[in-house]
Amino acid sequence: MSSKQLGALFLTLLVLAAAAYGWHRHGHVLASRAAVDVAGPQLPAFFAAGTDTIANVSLDNDAFTRPIAPAQLHEAEAPEHFFDIELLGGQPVPPSRYAFIDFCYAHGLKPNQVGLLPYAIMEWTQRLTVAFAEYRKWPNDPTIQAKCLVYAGLLSHYAADCCQPLHITIHWDGRATADGKSPHSGIHNRVDALPAKLSLSPRKLAEGLKAQPFPDLFSAILAEMDRSHKLVDRVYELDSQIPPMDSNQPLMAEAAEFTKQRMRAAAIFTASLYLTAWQDSAKIELPAWHRAFSVAAQPAATAPASAP
Repeated sequence: MSSKQLGALFLTLLVLAAAAYGWHRHGHVLASRAAVDVAGPQLPAFFAAGTDTIANVSLDNDAFTRPIAPAQLHEAEAPEHFFDIELLGGQPVPPSRYAFIDFCYAHGLKPNQVGLLPYAIMEWTQRLTVAFAEYRKWPNDPTIQAKCLVYAGLLSHYAADCCQPLHITIHWDGRATADGKSPHSGIHNRVDALPAKLSLSPRKLAEGLKAQPFPDLFSAILAEMDRSHKLVDRVYELDSQIPPMDSNQPLMAEAAEFTKQRMRAAAIFTASLYLTAWQDSAKIELPAWHRAFSVAAQPAATAPASAP
């Protein structure tokens, strides 16, 4: 392979990676910690005590994409982070992953090009729901507590991506051209870097925020996506106020306020998903055979017999 081909491949990988990222490291950690501050008082004590784990795991979703992940994992993971809603042509968003896949093929669309973000949010909320149901039955099992924290961290990432407007549009990195392609202007990475330029702690971000369970999970996800999508034009209005990704210059007032409000939205949305999972977990009845999977349900280990 020539040096020119290698350079082209490298640029391609950078583009693929940028397509999956949202809010960068600082934004995801800030949103997840603030969400736990908001929801924690209504959840079991182990959850707030595990804030560090939740925040750490919230970064894993991007590690499942290039340049870190193998190609097959990247291919599966990258579409989980966005949803180019304009490609549906105003049609209702199907209520499940495979109904959406059927819809795409019926309308000449590729699911991985439209994105799968709403389904990632819904399914990880439901996985957390099942883990919480296990906790309700075996509250002293540390492996179940650990599982709840991991699931919450992964869910936090997708929820925060939903609150980054450029994850909900074909205009994800510059205004899309007539053929629907992105010009790769670099605005996406600049927006993702904004939270790191705020002097705002998770506790301060969470002040005054209230969250409550959603009565209808998927409708709430679609509503959050709609709120985010309505801000795409606002992002482009602020373009001149969004500094280069690696710049240390302070944010101008409007860009700073926009970023703060998006982070607050991410914290409330994530906290509400946590509370939804906890509320819905009370409705799950675990079958008798499921007891075998609880460490707490196993008899205590006995010491091996001494050798004669």
